[in-house]
Amino acid sequence: MSPQSPILIIEDEEVLLAFLKTALERGGVSTVGTSDGEEALQLLASKEFSGIVSDLKMPGPIGGAEIYAWVASNKPELTPCFLFITGNVLDTYAIEVRKQTGALFIQKPFRISLLLELIQKMTAVGGSANE
Repeated sequence: MSPQSPILIIEDEEVLLAFLKTALERGGVSTVGTSDGEEALQLLASKEFSGIVSDLKMPGPIGGAEIYAWVASNKPELTPCFLFITGNVLDTYAIEVRKQTGALFIQKPFRISLLLELIQKMTAVGGSANE
């Protein structure tokens, strides 16, 4: 993984996806975005990324937890660089996924500056932002 590899942003709300891409790119982070879990897996299989920011809950059979499971099986070096975004970190499902994955979570709405800081930490040192 090169430091120039983009961050993959997976968010089913198109307006939020566009906002996140624009805000992160203005903050100096190269991004690739998708609103579809299946497309996210295709991108992960065919391209290199330095990190992943994924909505936890998305319509369809492939949500954030399924994407994380694919990453853990196929690109385990990316698991420390996986960040979930969700509307409620205290939701039973979110708590269960956090226990199973140990991944970093951030609750919507959040400040872009915090997201940029977390991305910088998780990509610079392979996940010590979890500590």
